[in-house]
Amino acid sequence: MAINKRPEKENTVNQNGTNIVDSMWDGWMNGIKMLYAYQREMENLTLQTIDRQKEIWAKTTENMEKMEQEVKKFLEDVKENYRNHVSNFTGEQASKVFEDWNSRLEEISNRIQQLTWTPGKAGLTVLNKSNEQVETAIKSLFSQQQKTRDEIQSLIENFLSQVKTTQKGIIETFEVNKNSTMNMFK
Repeated sequence: MAINKRPEKENTVNQNGTNIVDSMWDGWMNGIKMLYAYQREMENLTLQTIDRQKEIWAKTTENMEKMEQEVKKFLEDVKENYRNHVSNFTGEQASKVFEDWNSRLEEISNRIQQLTWTPGKAGLTVLNKSNEQVETAIKSLFSQQQKTRDEIQSLIENFLSQVKTTQKGIIETFEVNKNSTMNMFK
């Protein structure tokens, strides 16, 4: 019976040694996987931020266009009301003078509007295109990073498998040698 107990103890020691090896390297690999998960989360947050920026710029562009249309409509309404008012209370001669002045004022107004709105529109166009380019570059970068992570993870997993096998072999050899040495001194 003493012979049966000894192999159980040796088997338990051997099992504990291999469990420690597995536990140590599995913990290390889990740390790497957590790091990769954190990187993916940061990538997702970055992409969400870019999407929000696009929404903001699109809304800003839309609001600028609405504001421009409202200003044009307001000026047209004022001009029409003034024209009707002048033609109702003055004669034909005054109405022609008003039309001449009105056409000059309209020309000036159009130039002022163009000078006012064009830089803003151009700025928004540049920002929108820049955002698109940044988004494309970042998505490409993230895709390449994911490929690199996958390749590295596969290499690490293969390496760890080899390290585990080697260390378990060393533990087994150590246990066999220890037991042989102990048996020699008995």
